[in-house]
Amino acid sequence: MSNERKVLVYGASGYTGKLVSESLAQRNIPFYMAGRTQSRLEDALKIVEQRHGAPVDAKIVVASNSPEELRPLFEKVDVVINVSGPFMQLGWPIVETALECNCHYLDTTGEQDWSLAIKEKYGKAFEEKGLLLNPANSYMWAAGALAAEVILETEGIDSLDIVYQIDNGLPSEASTKSFLRMVCNDTSQYYLELNELKSWPNDVVYQVAAPHRNGVIPALPWGGANEPIWFMDDPRVRNCKVLTAIGKDLIEPVAEAIKAFNEQAAHLPQEEKEAWTNAVGDMMDTGEPPKDDMDVQRSVIVCHGQGRQVTKTLLLNMSAPYTWTGDICAEGAQRLLNGQLKKAGYQSAAQAFGHRELLETFHKLGFCNLPE
Repeated sequence: MSNERKVLVYGASGYTGKLVSESLAQRNIPFYMAGRTQSRLEDALKIVEQRHGAPVDAKIVVASNSPEELRPLFEKVDVVINVSGPFMQLGWPIVETALECNCHYLDTTGEQDWSLAIKEKYGKAFEEKGLLLNPANSYMWAAGALAAEVILETEGIDSLDIVYQIDNGLPSEASTKSFLRMVCNDTSQYYLELNELKSWPNDVVYQVAAPHRNGVIPALPWGGANEPIWFMDDPRVRNCKVLTAIGKDLIEPVAEAIKAFNEQAAHLPQEEKEAWTNAVGDMMDTGEPPKDDMDVQRSVIVCHGQGRQVTKTLLLNMSAPYTWTGDICAEGAQRLLNGQLKKAGYQSAAQAFGHRELLETFHKLGFCNLPE
């Protein structure tokens, strides 16, 4: 691989940004650590080097998320990894400047409305330039897409029912604000039914049965997920639903926050709604969590597939969700630099790089099982 610095991580000082940086360092990929505050970036680099156990080939650059400040940086690179959320609030200049500067764009959003919006506005433009537009390149929601692609190998399956089950979830500050603005929105948490997007109610806690657990567990739409958006135009898929069981200790306070939102803020203009959810996110934030652990933050994605004459179920282990998020971003960047992009435009990682190829890589790295 070339020693040229062709990857930029925007928002690199945050929790996820450090994990992406660490995974890039493990692959010996030189990169820029970009963000708005020099001191925070310097502190982040120290943590990354401590975890990595060696110096890291990263250059710190400071820029706001304005096109004027981003453009000189993006012109130097081929891949932009955006980890600065909430994305609907902060991401527009970043994806627009990436397109303008002919950069592949990856982000770690969990926000379904953001992903749908950039698909509709920029998907075709990225495709015409041979560039990848890859939002939600993270545990949520790339892991479910990998599981879904395995299920869809079985001819005749056209319906997907997915559950993310996570032990001891550790949402970061940015994730907290992102998921609050998602789950409190009662008009844009979508599932796919008979090729149409339909809205989940925002105030219902569901009980799901995971095959590897005795008893039912509570779950939420958690913003709707990105699998329904990736598959909405896929001729193989007619129906797709996703629920997330992230643990009772998180489901209950989120349900209370949704109830308060419906009572206090649902009638407000959108900007004031977002300010309300940001403020609640600040109150819920307990500081940056420790790096997650494969033996503590264990996860299983349950994917059921159904067709006229066939059903199939896959249990995909994908532990340490945040660490894996860093790893799939770095893996995506490496494959892009190596010219291994399979499909340009708006794509999941599974479609962009091949689901079997990615699963083999992450199995070797110890993150997941290897489906038959």
